Amino acid sequence: MSDKVFKDIDVLVIGGGIAGAMAAIKAKDAGAKRVVQVDKSFVGKSGASCFDAGVSHVYFPQQDDLDDRVRRLVRSLGSLAQQDLVRVHMEQSYENLLEHESLGVTYIKDEKGKIERQAGRGSYPVVKFHGPDLMDSLRKAVLKKRVDVVNRAMITDLILDDGKCAGAVGFDARTGEFLVFEARSTVLATGSTFYKGRSPGHRDLSGDGFAMAYRAGAALSGAEATDAPTNVMPALFDIGPGMNMYMGLGARLVNRKGERFIEKYAPTLKERSGLMTINAAFCLEVKQGNAPLKIDMTHFGDMEMAKLKGALPLAMTMYERAGLVMNNRFVTPIDWMVIAPFARPGVVIDNNYQSTVPGLFACGETASPQAVVMGIAAASVSGANAGRSAVTYARSSETKAPTQEIDKLRERALSPLQRKGGVEPDQVILAVQEVVLPYDVILLRHKKRLEKALEAITEIRETQLPLLCAYT
Repeated sequence: MSDKVFKDIDVLVIGGGIAGAMAAIKAKDAGAKRVVQVDKSFVGKSGASCFDAGVSHVYFPQQDDLDDRVRRLVRSLGSLAQQDLVRVHMEQSYENLLEHESLGVTYIKDEKGKIERQAGRGSYPVVKFHGPDLMDSLRKAVLKKRVDVVNRAMITDLILDDGKCAGAVGFDARTGEFLVFEARSTVLATGSTFYKGRSPGHRDLSGDGFAMAYRAGAALSGAEATDAPTNVMPALFDIGPGMNMYMGLGARLVNRKGERFIEKYAPTLKERSGLMTINAAFCLEVKQGNAPLKIDMTHFGDMEMAKLKGALPLAMTMYERAGLVMNNRFVTPIDWMVIAPFARPGVVIDNNYQSTVPGLFACGETASPQAVVMGIAAASVSGANAGRSAVTYARSSETKAPTQEIDKLRERALSPLQRKGGVEPDQVILAVQEVVLPYDVILLRHKKRLEKALEAITEIRETQLPLLCAYT
């Protein structure tokens, strides 16, 4: 089977979520003749964005203190942040919101027709929108801009030409056909990843963008410091996320005694505290023998339920199917737990969102958390800016895809398909989980335990990965 080659691409966008969509849209707006957006599933219907929790952190110029908001975000990153990019995200977030609304995103408004702001976790309120509207609207905008969309394309590696990014390669997820994308500039918008513990959606976050950037020589940073070290989600059901909505509407966290325990640890914000505080409270309650811990929303009335159904229609449908919601009411408190940390790495970028590899840009949660914080607004703003910067670079870029390089990448990508037997992917994932997920490695960190875990991971890489086989 011969390769399928896509040539003469000004901007190649890898990723089908909000950051990728905005990068593609703005690249077209900036004058790029050919923009190609690829996704391993379906642009607009994969990754975290389409399952978003229906809330966004937006700076309102007439109501908020910009310096205070930037200071709080920087502090959440342990003060290790690219403060100029954090400020850009805040400054542009409101204009970004209005653009989304013009594209068809339905924001929840009050009786006067103004966008409603609701309490969430933390000191600043959030805006709410109908979850599925976001990516449905942006997908339509991508197609209207005549972006070439390629679905079911699993991108595996970046092409290098004399140290510059010259596109990417991958394969058709259904046919196995090898794909080559020759591009003057490339934007990575492949989303985040986190430790593969028990949590909703962990299989959707494969970390492929980080891996291909690393292999291409791009600098990565931030795995040790992020604004959301972990999260709390349902313990027995694969439903999530939604914490900002639940806590903003008045959900209560209770222990096995029925006590609202969070008040002991955060008497001011209580359940609206930041995730770091909530995580610590969960751990301390478990250590004191007060598990299981639950979230109680049985007191929610018609107003709260209507807001949840508007912002989180998928999650609410799943609650109903699980028997946790009946007759428009939560019927029982739900077991809740701490999940594995969100300590994502990220591609180091400059103020133009370009990585240390010329021609390679990163946005959304593919970029370093010190540069682009988590959340819908940050992903969207950074995607738009990365798309514009990629066009500027492409205008002066002349690259080619070396045949020898492509041959090497093809062999690497397709070799698991050629093996008749070997190590299955789930076995490797389980082996990694057994090494990194014990609490005294992933949470209570110590040099000796971390060094021992690193040795085990290295052994997995050297003994199991060479035998990896693909399901067919």
